[in-house]
Amino acid sequence: MAAIGEDLLKLNIKERKFSPVYLFYGEEDYMKKYYLDRIKKKAVGDALPEFNLHEVDGSKTDIEEIMQYAISVPMMNDYVLTVINDFDFSGIEDKKINELFSSLEEGNILLFYSQTVKPSQKSSWKLALKRIKEVGSVVKFDKKDSRDLAKIAVSAAKKRGCYFPQYLAASFIERVGTDLNLIKNEVDKLCAMKGEGDITAEDIDKICVRTLDASAFDLTKALITSNPNKVFDILNDLYDQRQEPIMILGAVSSAYIDMYRVKVAQEKGLDPSAVANFYSYKADWKLKRAAYNAKNLSLSQLRRSINVLCESDEILKSFQSDPTVVLDESMMKLMLIAARKKNA
Repeated sequence: MAAIGEDLLKLNIKERKFSPVYLFYGEEDYMKKYYLDRIKKKAVGDALPEFNLHEVDGSKTDIEEIMQYAISVPMMNDYVLTVINDFDFSGIEDKKINELFSSLEEGNILLFYSQTVKPSQKSSWKLALKRIKEVGSVVKFDKKDSRDLAKIAVSAAKKRGCYFPQYLAASFIERVGTDLNLIKNEVDKLCAMKGEGDITAEDIDKICVRTLDASAFDLTKALITSNPNKVFDILNDLYDQRQEPIMILGAVSSAYIDMYRVKVAQEKGLDPSAVANFYSYKADWKLKRAAYNAKNLSLSQLRRSINVLCESDEILKSFQSDPTVVLDESMMKLMLIAARKKNA
């Protein structure tokens, strides 16, 4: 046993062959919760959960109490499961850590579930990870890239009796974002409306939410083509949605930084994928969009635009001016920069 991926974890659950210890951590909260629920259902289910399932707040629990759970035995079931939320091994004595992972009774599952506490480089955490890998399984849930998310949307729609074309699922992810909870909810909405059959672009436009990032792309596109009517239509829509000016500015700033990174890479003869690898982008469509938009601006224009955005950010955070006025003015400045010749 050691660090494992989702495929092996799925097999463990399907065959009901569990590790004595699990550590779940990583940025993808939805998948952590999904597999936690599956283990609860498969290991315990309705088999006297009041005796065979324990859920413990790790921030209020010491290692001695966890040791007591580690030696508990199942009641009329194959397994007893203890879920310890956000337990921090920092500062725990080596002797105690070794004792904990040497004391597990057969049929006992300890599942350390990390939400806010993360494994660190401290010696106690290194020892805990080493011992968990020796006797159990460490599972890191990273954020999924846009291709994987599109596949999840297609699969979720299929289970509801609807066909979601792959190319359309990709644009759907660009629209609703990368949060798996939101993706699932939006697919459920689409299928509830559709009933069955093919999902279309019109269906998505009709009922699916549009994230701030998606709106920021449209806003950025309008800015670099100096289209004030479109810019202020989008801004007004965002204001109507009660989006804060500081958040809108942040999303636009992120889009301009993406364009700048892609532009620098292109000037060095590198593909946008080099940027994705260097900065660990999960949503690869962001760089594709950035590459498309960056064609319209020079590096000099991008630098001046980013300076404008930084200055506006400082003003907004000083709380000395009307936020919407500051944002509107910064949008006008960006359009003026874009309207100048590239070599200007």
